[in-house]
Amino acid sequence: MLISEYAQLPSCFITATDTDAGKTYVACQILQAWQQQGLQVGAFKPIASGAIWHKGQLVSEDAMQLANVTGQTCAEINPYAFEQPASPHIADSLGEFELRACVAHYQQLLGRYDRVLVEGVGGWCVPLSQKLMLKDMALAINLPVVMVARIGLGCINHSLLTLAKIKADTGLYHGWISNLIDPDYVDAEANIQAIVQRS
Repeated sequence: MLISEYAQLPSCFITATDTDAGKTYVACQILQAWQQQGLQVGAFKPIASGAIWHKGQLVSEDAMQLANVTGQTCAEINPYAFEQPASPHIADSLGEFELRACVAHYQQLLGRYDRVLVEGVGGWCVPLSQKLMLKDMALAINLPVVMVARIGLGCINHSLLTLAKIKADTGLYHGWISNLIDPDYVDAEANIQAIVQRS
């Protein structure tokens, strides 16, 4: 998907092939494209691990980047932030995450903004708790799902497996966006085309 096409996206749920695929970078691009259309936009990253201490509070660095675009507070964007850089079901050692509260928070944002972008955590198959997976959050929020593919060695396999799983788990699949992490990776276009042809 081209940057110019981001503006055409509806409110959506962003997931990825894996951690550090560039979800937040792509999310910021989408939010800015919406803003250029004159839309009031909000971001929501329900849960984040690997948060840092900033001015006496645990804050997700992803939420900080999103807030720089939207003007929201980090607390509004990210209600569940955990310090341990681990899967949420591990980082949330006290079991604080509640899906119902997460959905209620999202509904409030939906009533406040023209479009809302929801950013998941890690990749599609990340556990949120002992019982919940990321797909459960996506299904509860009920937005079109867009996958970010980290383009590099191994991305064809990672992307096709993730796309297949998203499609098996939900009818909300909308599309995918390639994100070239390493500009020196020489086979980027060939890998992107391989994913396109097989997805």
